[in-house]
Amino acid sequence: MKFLLKSLFVITFGILSLSASAQFWFGPKGGINRNDFIYQSESYLDTFTVNPTYSFEIGGTMIYQANDMFSVQTELYYEREKRNVSGKQEVGVGSTSQTKNSFLSAPALFRVSLDYGATHYYVSGGPKVQMWLGGKGEIVDGDGEFVEPEKVWDRLVFKQSKSNTAGGVYAVPEGNRIQYALVAGGGVYFDLYFGGRLLIDCKYTFGHSNMGFNDNQDFKFIDYTENFRYRSNTLSITMAYLFEYDMKGAKKGMSTIKASNKKKKK
Repeated sequence: MKFLLKSLFVITFGILSLSASAQFWFGPKGGINRNDFIYQSESYLDTFTVNPTYSFEIGGTMIYQANDMFSVQTELYYEREKRNVSGKQEVGVGSTSQTKNSFLSAPALFRVSLDYGATHYYVSGGPKVQMWLGGKGEIVDGDGEFVEPEKVWDRLVFKQSKSNTAGGVYAVPEGNRIQYALVAGGGVYFDLYFGGRLLIDCKYTFGHSNMGFNDNQDFKFIDYTENFRYRSNTLSITMAYLFEYDMKGAKKGMSTIKASNKKKKK
């Protein structure tokens, strides 16, 4: 899987760097996402309720337009993921956990346009790599009769030596920082009369990597242990404003400048 993802990225960026007549679109993007959490242990959901949550993502996108039908879309953006876990009172569990994790995400998507009118529709798909940057959260540990004081962390680290739970720094030494996923989606884009292009993009991400393991000492309490054996599927809707860069036109302009300079020297 890792070899396949690396090969796809090498091919993608190789095309971008070698195409002398390529047409590029690039610009800022942002939007909202919905996160659904899939636990490795199905019985976990018999004890805890984990509802879908909503958050945001913001960053930039670049599109290589090979022709009217085919293109490649690469992105780099900051992504926030919320997760709320609450014990089911009917089974005597009162513990709760709320987390906000941050990621740096980079998908590489191959796109196929479905028409060539003023408004363009397309479908897309490809791999995604994301890096777990850190996070913050809080846990209330208790069974309904006795509740421990709330545990709050303002910073998440990935080395046990940097742990300082008294200062709000919790460690996840077995965290899966580099994670992989597959993305499928589609969208629409159209040119604006004052220049540029507006892109509305919808993607569904199938997570393939668990967040980590459950041997992290900072997250073991009296009646509750944080469960890191889960992955997330994400539905996102974003908008981007794109600027055009035509390499063929840029090279032509450079050739004209060089020819003009030669004439002046003569």
